[in-house]
Amino acid sequence: MRRNRSVAAIALIAFSLAGCGESSPSASVTPAWVLASEPTGAVSVTDAKSEAIEGATIVVRGRIGGRKEPLSQESSVFTIVDLELPHCGELEGDTCSTPWDYCCETPEDIRGNSATVQLVDANGRVFEISPTAGGLEPLDEIVVVGRVGSRPTGDVLTILASGVYRP
Repeated sequence: MRRNRSVAAIALIAFSLAGCGESSPSASVTPAWVLASEPTGAVSVTDAKSEAIEGATIVVRGRIGGRKEPLSQESSVFTIVDLELPHCGELEGDTCSTPWDYCCETPEDIRGNSATVQLVDANGRVFEISPTAGGLEPLDEIVVVGRVGSRPTGDVLTILASGVYRP
C-alpha cells in the first residue's frame, strides 16, 4: 500500500514537471488584429482628423503616444499621434523619461494631432485584451485599418480598428 502511494506521488510529480517551462497555447498565439502585411493608402492622423467621415473605412499611419500611458492595460484602447508632431525624444538635449507623452508639446497640439484607437473584431465587438498582447509599445510607428467611430466634434477621431500593422 505504501509503495503504491509512493509510485502515485512520483507519477504526479513527473506529470506536473512535464508541463513546466511550456507556455500555454494562448500565450504564443498572435492576436487576430495583428496584420502580417502593411495596408495601402494610409493617411496621417492629422489628415484623417480633417477628412474622416463617421462609419467610413480608414487607414491611418501614426505613432503610439500622446499621454503618459498611451496603451491601456485593462482594455483594447490606445492613442496615436501624427508622425509630423515630434515626440520629446526627437528634441535635441531633451532628457524626458517618457518621451511618448509629448509633454514638450502644447495640449492643443497633442489634441489636434492625435486619435484614439479601439481594437474590435470583424463584428465590431471590442477585444478584451491589452494592445501590448500584440507587441505594441509606446513610440511604435504603426498603420491602423478600421472604421471611423462617432465624431461628436472635429477634434475627436476614434478608429474602431480591425487591424494593426507595425512596420
